[in-house]
Amino acid sequence: MVVSLLIIIGFLVTASVSFYLSRQSALNTLVEHELPLTSDNIYAEVQRDLIKPRTVSSFMGNDTFLKDWILGGEQDVAAVTRYLKEVKQKYGAFTAFMVSDLTRNYYHAEGILKQVSEQDSRDDWYFRVRQMASDNELNLDPDMANGDELTIFINFKVRTSDGSFLGATGLGLNLANIKTILSDYRARYGNNVFFVTRQGDLLLHDQALPLASNLYKESGMSDVVNDILSTKEGRFSYRREGKTYLLNTRHIEELDLILCVEAEEGKAAEHLFTPLLITLLICALVTGVVLLLLLRALNHYQQELESVAWQDPLTGLLNRRAFADRYQRYQSSHLRSEKPLSLLMMDIDHFKAINDLGGHARGDDVLQLISGVLNQRLRPSDCLGRWGGEEFILLLPETNLDQASRIAERIRKEVEGSATILDVAEQAVTLSIGVATQRERLDLDLHVQLADTALYEAKNKGRNNVCCAS
Repeated sequence: MVVSLLIIIGFLVTASVSFYLSRQSALNTLVEHELPLTSDNIYAEVQRDLIKPRTVSSFMGNDTFLKDWILGGEQDVAAVTRYLKEVKQKYGAFTAFMVSDLTRNYYHAEGILKQVSEQDSRDDWYFRVRQMASDNELNLDPDMANGDELTIFINFKVRTSDGSFLGATGLGLNLANIKTILSDYRARYGNNVFFVTRQGDLLLHDQALPLASNLYKESGMSDVVNDILSTKEGRFSYRREGKTYLLNTRHIEELDLILCVEAEEGKAAEHLFTPLLITLLICALVTGVVLLLLLRALNHYQQELESVAWQDPLTGLLNRRAFADRYQRYQSSHLRSEKPLSLLMMDIDHFKAINDLGGHARGDDVLQLISGVLNQRLRPSDCLGRWGGEEFILLLPETNLDQASRIAERIRKEVEGSATILDVAEQAVTLSIGVATQRERLDLDLHVQLADTALYEAKNKGRNNVCCAS
């Protein structure tokens, strides 16, 4: 009864602490991952929608048809109208346009829209493009040809071969698809996603967003609104209508807009209550059984896991991870003593032919036999492992290059002369071996690279020999 009581009390305490930590983890996930990820996804959507139109606008700006048509006196309006209409339809743009600097005519897919004028403030974009140093720009403006729908325009200069300005052309993208994305994110994650201008005006948002038309009008944001509008990327917290909200912001330089992703803090832990109650009920019933099974299973699985963690399942040798760990242990002692540390990289010659002749089962048998040969004369301090495939690796502490070369030669001869290996493989089996020694700079990657280089040299010399790294 005492033990059971202790278990129940311990479980209740654990469950309470677990719920608290889970709640903190949920909040942390919301702040560190979910909100930034949503922001990144929407930013990627905006960027993806801009890459293709920018490329198309570049093609339009350099299209000889448009240049020749303008220089030819703009005689056939139907031709350029048809050109713009085909570009619009082919690339799914909201609008396609071209403005000639010779006549100041504004052409789009339906014909001539107007003549641009320096006296019309709505044409300021054209004269800005005319004066700018770069060939293109991206801006956000109402589209007169489509009922003043808010549109992202990609403007590109049209120039003659000598660089003279002929006009401006490009595409326009409707922002309705972005609003659809915002609604979709709200439906899936419960987050509010919206865009604001650098002046705080709410520009693009889901229709259900309960915010004022300008962030300065939101009393809960009064302490952070200036930071929101001036920070390139930021995370903020504020209260609105008695609830705490978390906000992740990101400045989209191409549009000069601020992307905001908002989430209610309390909703982060709502999904934890039901699992907590279910967990308390189930665990109260099975705690006793679990304790009994756990004690019995723990020792068994711990031994299994330790074996899997360091042992190659086929040969029983150290795997790569365990070998690297063992190398680290030798590294510190050899650096202090400045004694040499040699490494042998061994590769079975023509191992594919063995597999092709007898199948992978025969290849596995050969690998096991060779690992047995390599294991026969190891010193207690030596470290042997399977590096991968048909490669073995042998670490020889306190062994210089000459000594390591002699050991490698002995191994090569023993494998070549093994009758057992020959019987199983039904063909001659040999090793190519690369030897490398380090004394001052002990680094496994560098050490393996040197031994590998020597191994390749051994193979290039005809295989079945030993080469040492210089």
